[in-house]
Amino acid sequence: MTIRQQFSLFFDQMADMVFLVEWKDNELWYTSVNPSAQQKLGIDMVGRRLVDVLPHSVFTLLDENYTKCIQSKQPVTYSDLNLFESHLPASETSLTFIEEDGKTFVLAITKDVSAMKKKAEDYIFLESLVANTVDAMLVIDVEGAVLKINGAFVQQFGWSASELIGQSWESFPITPSELKTQTLDTLALIKKRQSVPPQETVRLTKEGRSIHTSVSYSPILNEENKVVAISMIYRNIQHLKELEEKLEESHDAYKSLFSYHKNAVCMVNDDGIIENINDACVTITGFPSEVIIGFNIVEYAKKVVPDLDLNKTKRGEVTNYELLFPDSKGRELFLSVTNVPIIVKGVVKGTYIIAQDITEKRFIEKEREKLQEQLTFQAYHDSLTELPNRRLLEEKIEESLLNAERSRSMLALFFLDCDHLKEVNDTYGHEIGDELLIAFSKRLVMSIREGDIVARLGGDEFVILLHGIEDMTQVNKVADRILTTLGNPYTIHGHQIHATSSIGISTYPANGTTVKQLFRKADQALYAVKNAGRNNYRISVI
Repeated sequence: MTIRQQFSLFFDQMADMVFLVEWKDNELWYTSVNPSAQQKLGIDMVGRRLVDVLPHSVFTLLDENYTKCIQSKQPVTYSDLNLFESHLPASETSLTFIEEDGKTFVLAITKDVSAMKKKAEDYIFLESLVANTVDAMLVIDVEGAVLKINGAFVQQFGWSASELIGQSWESFPITPSELKTQTLDTLALIKKRQSVPPQETVRLTKEGRSIHTSVSYSPILNEENKVVAISMIYRNIQHLKELEEKLEESHDAYKSLFSYHKNAVCMVNDDGIIENINDACVTITGFPSEVIIGFNIVEYAKKVVPDLDLNKTKRGEVTNYELLFPDSKGRELFLSVTNVPIIVKGVVKGTYIIAQDITEKRFIEKEREKLQEQLTFQAYHDSLTELPNRRLLEEKIEESLLNAERSRSMLALFFLDCDHLKEVNDTYGHEIGDELLIAFSKRLVMSIREGDIVARLGGDEFVILLHGIEDMTQVNKVADRILTTLGNPYTIHGHQIHATSSIGISTYPANGTTVKQLFRKADQALYAVKNAGRNNYRISVI
């Protein structure tokens, strides 16, 4: 059994994507792909070079690993988790070197590892959160053992990680003895996944110094939604004067961020009216500030995105959506918009609207979709006549056979060619011959009902599939109409050309119940017509 036969036997039913790639002439060629890969990628790959099928960046990665496998003759495994890229899949591919009859192959099996990607992202996010938050953080398990502290905790309270990790949090005096009961009660609520608001309290440093602190408690859940750990975030709120100074600094920083942000930023009041904007808002839209300020952006958004729940912002929630907005020249901008509530003392006073111009990104995506549609069309249609090709025709015939079997109806398969096309090509050239085939195909389409199928197999060979045939009289009428239509001369580039047709016809179920049987009977009938002088039709006998 050859490697190709083994491939179909072992991998056709596999959910993972599987590819058999041959190394020949110093190039990588797709030899076989399993149905899962064909369905997921939607690209005709078999018999084509990888460099012709894949985007450059993807091919570079594959070429490096395939070459490594071939040169070392050893298995190679590589992963592409695409961390924090939600639109990209996560995969792991194993490559196996194979030699058969002097040929070199690589068997590639690609698994979907999206779960691994999610876990990796969650782990990186948690590690980053713990390590980089400016607030002191302490993480304990449900038994009270310390699992993690961050640098801010060490700086604020004085204990090092080596002193705390693995120890019970109750064993070190960060919580005053008179407040331990309150803390234990709070932790009990967290273990039950009950919400607990931040608590303003007192905590002690290693040296015993008191710090007025705001403590926030959060449960950490596992995949079964069970509490496995608890995080405690400590914020120092003791130095109010220091805080006032920092508040002024934050105000200046906010003004700088607002003014110089590369995205458009608007401050909107509770009624949806724009009260203030940054320079990027003018640059992106082209409108002057006096036009934008006073505009009711919320009412506009409700009209453009009627399903959008803008009340989420009034409830204190961040809202993300996309919005079409005309610029000053009337061109539509695609904007990725984030609504951030302005909350003062627990009350929503307005909204910050941050809009990123993603027009170019959306344009590229649309162009990519168009290209994919073109590739799909080319895979199923003849490039000259744009009729369905053999691949699409056989799928349609299989589908029609199933429907005909269920409805107990008849089908008719016309196998025909363009008589004397070779003479036309020899006399006038292939360009005229191609124009003739296009005109020929259009007359065929005009000769049948809507819903019936005309396909080109290649060269001068065409196939017509008629559905819902009531009796053979209907078949004869269609065949006569086709011969009459095709019998009229063609005028192509000033040349008058006569091109008749020979037609062989088979019917379901009289001449067969499979695609192969119907084609064979129609071909035999066509052969008989040609031997009898062409420009006629014959219906296959049983």
